[in-house]
This record gives sequence, structure tokens and C-alpha cells, in this order.
Amino acid sequence: GPAAAIGLSLVIGIVMAEVLRKLGADKVRVKWPNDLYLQDRKLAGILVELTGKTGDAAQIVIGAGINMAMRRVEESVVNQGWITLQEAGINLDRNSLAAMLIRELRAALELFEQEGLAPYLSRWEKLDNFINRPVKLIIGDKEIFGISRGIDKQGALLLEQDGIIKPWMGGEISLRSAEK
Repeated sequence: GPAAAIGLSLVIGIVMAEVLRKLGADKVRVKWPNDLYLQDRKLAGILVELTGKTGDAAQIVIGAGINMAMRRVEESVVNQGWITLQEAGINLDRNSLAAMLIRELRAALELFEQEGLAPYLSRWEKLDNFINRPVKLIIGDKEIFGISRGIDKQGALLLEQDGIIKPWMGGEISLRSAEK
């Protein structure tokens, strides 16, 4: 169901970040639930969609975009700070990147299917851009402030407020920095 889609999105983010790091973009980090960050700006986005009728085998469509290079004129279209690999001085061969991503993702999808998110929790923690930092969750027109404490084994974001840690999960939650 939807929780599996969130978990899958997190796994894909981890794998993409690890591959980019191996290829020289060694400061790439993950942002819950579906982005990659570099220098505190968005580098890549991930989209996971489940299709199919209830009771049938679900089809999963995975989309991912990495900002290799972009003209500044397109900046007004993006609603948050973003960066490209080119801007960060990182030149990767697209074909090598694609081949490595496909290979690593196939293995990751198998492991996720068998064991869920559990094997990925420590990997997420190492890569989490906002762990132990002040953040705000934007849900509709509400803003909820706290300290990000990573994710749980369902893929929910763990937010600490007044010493209490609570999981947050949902398709309409947007995470942003709350640092001054």
C-alpha cells in the first residue's frame, strides 16, 4: 500500500545517494521522503506510484530526476533552493550513472521486497540531510516545528517536539529546514 510506496521511495533515495557518492558526488544526502540534497539544496527528486486494482498485483512506477545541469532561467519554476551537479563542479558520465543506478536499484528492490525498510535504517541515518536539525513540516496551510530524528521502520519521519518523538507519515507533508 501507500506505506510501501513511501518505504520504496526512501530506499531509492538511499541507493541514488550512495551511487552518486561512489561516483564522486560525495556530499549528496537524502531528504525525507523523496529528494536528494547537496549543499542544503535539492539535487534530485523521486516519484513512486502504485497502480492496479485492489486484490491484483500492484504495478510500481518509479521516476527519478537528477539535476545534471540547468539554465538559471528555469529557476522560477522550482519552489525551493536547488543545485546541479555541474554547478557543484561534479562531472559524471550519464551512461555510467544510469548503468550503476539500474544495477544497484535492482538489488535494492529485491532486498526491500524480502525484508522491508529495516536493512536500510542505518544507511538512511548516515545520509539524512536533516537529522538532528530544526525542521518544519508543512501540511496544507499548517506548519509544525520540531527536531528531525530520522525515520522509523515504516518510513515515517520522526519529529521531536518538547522531548516527545512522534512519527509523521503522509503524501501531503513537505519537510523544510527551520534553521535561522
